[in-house]
Amino acid sequence: MTNTIKNPIEISNFSEIEEKYDSIICDIWGVIHNGQELFKSSIECLLRYKDIGYPIILVTNAPRPSAEIKNILQKMGLNEKCYDKIITSGDLTQKILNKGDLGSSCYHIGPDRDLKVFDGVNVKRVEFDSADFIFVTGLNNDETENDESYLPLLMSAKKRNLKLLCANPDIWVQRGKDLIPCAGAISQKYKSIGGETINIGKPFAPIFDEAMKQIMVISGRDLNSTIVIGDGIDTDIKGANNYNLDSLLTLGGLFSGQSKKNIMESINKKNVFPTYYINELV
Repeated sequence: MTNTIKNPIEISNFSEIEEKYDSIICDIWGVIHNGQELFKSSIECLLRYKDIGYPIILVTNAPRPSAEIKNILQKMGLNEKCYDKIITSGDLTQKILNKGDLGSSCYHIGPDRDLKVFDGVNVKRVEFDSADFIFVTGLNNDETENDESYLPLLMSAKKRNLKLLCANPDIWVQRGKDLIPCAGAISQKYKSIGGETINIGKPFAPIFDEAMKQIMVISGRDLNSTIVIGDGIDTDIKGANNYNLDSLLTLGGLFSGQSKKNIMESINKKNVFPTYYINELV
């Protein structure tokens, strides 16, 4: 089922559309929390539909293994009963790295908190001149840098025809009330200068393939009517569009503080349309 109409329908409560769906793929950062605190109404909503029997899969472009994200969410106070499984771009990236197609050594761009993505992976971090490829999990310091900070390095990588593997296609993420640049911004910059990029996570199909596979396993049925819930037009909603799934855009994350007019203009400009939109998941 898909309903990517150019005039998305505003709803005020998920119960207005609940009869159309029997499973949920839900973004984490921007829908469940803002990087600092949980959104209580979202948790209550997911708990309700998990109790009803919806398979609920949480998906995130976090470039870290799902076990670590689970621990982080537990520390924030998330009730495990509101979801069945977490799938991260870090999980999928580890599989890509272990295939060895890109080489055995990488120049890593990203903070130390992302280093667990290398656990159990047959790729080592090396200096730029020795690298087989560039591997980006984030900015080294996302509070003082942006994509332009890496342009000289990216120009050098382009001269060497190095591929860039991006474990987090998000360009921006909400942290409290601020928007922080992500790995996707560096990947986008590299592509803009002609570099070859490989992006893992939303909006690309593999993470949705895995989510749908898990829904089938949990439900025990071949056919499901799944809705994607997220705050990102370029990731969650575009991914749903590409995968022919209905979607619900929440406005309390990346669009927080913007007028509905500006939001609709942004949607039309990008030509990516949610089926529904809601101020916050309730």
